[in-house]
Amino acid sequence: MQGEEKSPEVSLKPLEDAKKLIAQEVAKVAPEVLGAEIDAHLAAVAAKVSVATENVRRAGEGDLTLPAFAVSRFSKKEKNPAKIAAALAEALKKASENSELIADVKAVKMFINIVLTPAFLGKVILSINDGKFLAPIPKTKDRVMIEYSQPNTHKAFHVGHMRNAALGDCLVRLYEFVGHPVVAANYFGDEGAHIAKCLWKLKRFVAEQKFDIDTIPEKDRAEWLGGMYQAAVSDLDMGLLTKLPFPNVVAAKVLSVNKHPAADAPPNWHVVELQVTESEKKTVVCGGRGYKEGDFVAYLPLGNRLKNKEVIAKDMKGVESCGVMLAYTELGVPEPADPPAEKKGAPPAETKEVAKMDVDKGGKGGKKGKSKKNKKGGGGGGGKKKKKQKLPGKIFIVEPKYKPTAGAALTELGKITEDKDGKKTPAVDNVVAEINKRNKEVGDMLLAMETGDKDAVALWEKTKKWSLDEFKKIYAWLDCRFDHDFFESEVSESSRQMVIDEHKKGTLIKDGGAICADLNKYKLGFMILLKSNGAGLYATKDLKLAQIKFEQFKVDKSIYVVDASQSLHFQQVFKILELMGYEQAKKCVHLPYGMVVLPSGKMSSRKGTVIFFSQLQTMLNEHLHKEYLAKYEGKWTTEDIEYAKRQLAVGTIKYGMLNHDVAKDVVFEMSKWSAKTGTTGIYNMYAYTRTVGIKNTVAEGKTKVKPGKVNVSLLGSQSEREMLMHISNFWTQVYDCVSKNNPSGLCNYVWNLSKLFNVWYENNHVAGSEDPDELATRLAFASAIGATIKKCLELLGITPLKKM
Repeated sequence: MQGEEKSPEVSLKPLEDAKKLIAQEVAKVAPEVLGAEIDAHLAAVAAKVSVATENVRRAGEGDLTLPAFAVSRFSKKEKNPAKIAAALAEALKKASENSELIADVKAVKMFINIVLTPAFLGKVILSINDGKFLAPIPKTKDRVMIEYSQPNTHKAFHVGHMRNAALGDCLVRLYEFVGHPVVAANYFGDEGAHIAKCLWKLKRFVAEQKFDIDTIPEKDRAEWLGGMYQAAVSDLDMGLLTKLPFPNVVAAKVLSVNKHPAADAPPNWHVVELQVTESEKKTVVCGGRGYKEGDFVAYLPLGNRLKNKEVIAKDMKGVESCGVMLAYTELGVPEPADPPAEKKGAPPAETKEVAKMDVDKGGKGGKKGKSKKNKKGGGGGGGKKKKKQKLPGKIFIVEPKYKPTAGAALTELGKITEDKDGKKTPAVDNVVAEINKRNKEVGDMLLAMETGDKDAVALWEKTKKWSLDEFKKIYAWLDCRFDHDFFESEVSESSRQMVIDEHKKGTLIKDGGAICADLNKYKLGFMILLKSNGAGLYATKDLKLAQIKFEQFKVDKSIYVVDASQSLHFQQVFKILELMGYEQAKKCVHLPYGMVVLPSGKMSSRKGTVIFFSQLQTMLNEHLHKEYLAKYEGKWTTEDIEYAKRQLAVGTIKYGMLNHDVAKDVVFEMSKWSAKTGTTGIYNMYAYTRTVGIKNTVAEGKTKVKPGKVNVSLLGSQSEREMLMHISNFWTQVYDCVSKNNPSGLCNYVWNLSKLFNVWYENNHVAGSEDPDELATRLAFASAIGATIKKCLELLGITPLKKM
């Protein structure tokens, strides 16, 4: 640009510098106003200087503000904060008549408001346009590894995976930008039960359909594999074979219900006689409710397990109880609502005593368990109501529609013989036996993979490549960078040996044949690292992986972008690493993030509401082409349209995923995320193209005058000052995002800047400027705003477009 002012020495945080300079100016007038020297307290005073509120700035009453109480404690003269504010404002105003920093000083109640000069604020424009202000920091800080994405092979990549990818990629960019050498790492789940399930179903499908998997089009292979995995999960789901998926539980008929004879027995205990087979009866002491004589209830016979404990005959206050009558909650089923008769009328005989438990113990009956004594603090209770005791759980009743008989397995009673459309389906001979058979076949497949069976390993490697090839294409489309790929299978064996070695050193203990970490004294519980059969767990591999990161990659800090459900897992892993002697463990960070959900709720494979990547890509491409790009057909090249479509799609997804606090769930709504208005990636991209349009207009000579000399003092309007303040705060915002590992602040920052610029753009016709210096200054201003928006978008992983 012609006649551009020379950029001053670069300051990355000009507003922070201004705060320090203001503190120095206050110190100069302090002896006169306060009767005291405050030079020794400059840092404390500077820390109290803050950006004025939006209302104050908009009114032109100040850019920065200092509360009088920040210096009133030093005063040996006046103690009233409002009077100190007035005196300081007057003294500062006199002292800064020719200041390059302070244009005006105003006292408002107990605050000193400082208006900064356009020349000071405008310096940032020059620093941005010469490339210095927005340049990355030299890489001299801690070496950081950021591990993100971590998809499982043999599963389809879906919209939920996008949040992790967007978050990890953004952190890689941010950490590098502020001076950290960064290793971007992926960790693929390429072994384990999920793969065995997928390959088991695949082999069944191939055998049943006489299908050649090599005929699957390359572009469909990864999602086809994901479909096989989901089909396997369905085939192993007992709930799809029976409406009563409760193995080992049988129907038992209630023959009699009597109150427990012991005087000290809980009021809800009843002695129940059950017909458990055609020829056998059992007595059970039951604390549940909601059943009566003649009902068929869910009964777990002796010898089975409940909550990892064997069901045995027990003496319950003189009555031997044989087996368990199971409640709905014990079977993982919501309790049905009480029928109206039970709510309004007298309770059945077996539940009268139970019903009393819902009465406030502080009273003696009445409509709400109150007596005259316990009203408004009377009586021995001191007026405090005691909490109502929770009612016992309702016993599961086997409905008559299942035609129950004593001793019949619930799984068989509920066997599904028709699909949802009423068509008959081939029922299995025995539900439990069939599920056990299928699980054994999956186990055999897993064993074959682990023991190196030639055919199993070949199929595993072949299909794994399908997944990896698809993942790489997705990452390329998203513009996500990875410097190294880790695989679970690579650390499986070595991780087990590492745990054995650490046990020998005394870091870990043995418990029942398993090697564990007792972290109870750190309030982190107990963690098994090697099962008694020698099998490792996820934590076992994570420990070995961390060791590799520390020793081979020499990282000082390690960030794990993994969903919030794994928080305790990583706390335990990091503590074990610390006990193993790794100093870097203190700089290991788990970044938990919330789920991606739909407006209708959580995505569900069973309900068919999961949005796969290919579906998302197609939906976005069609929507964006229709809304933004169809009008350019015949005007732009096909390549330009496709390029713009991709960048708009990536901008839509990444901004949408990042524009939320990391810990909170994200609601995916494509129409909102892809709008031209509102807090969207496209809104910010559109603002950037406007800045490019201004530069193109000037470059093409479509202006009234030619650009003259840049004079930042001309940037005096309130909207311009607001934007200058905003871009001056760029680095403060970036460092805040890095320190919190949360890019949402940067999303908000760039959106506010875009919004401010769009308002300015509508009110200032740059090409219509009649003064050469004004044109040059506005051009420089728009260029700097555009460069800042562009840098923000790039840090978010979004490539802005020069035309839209």
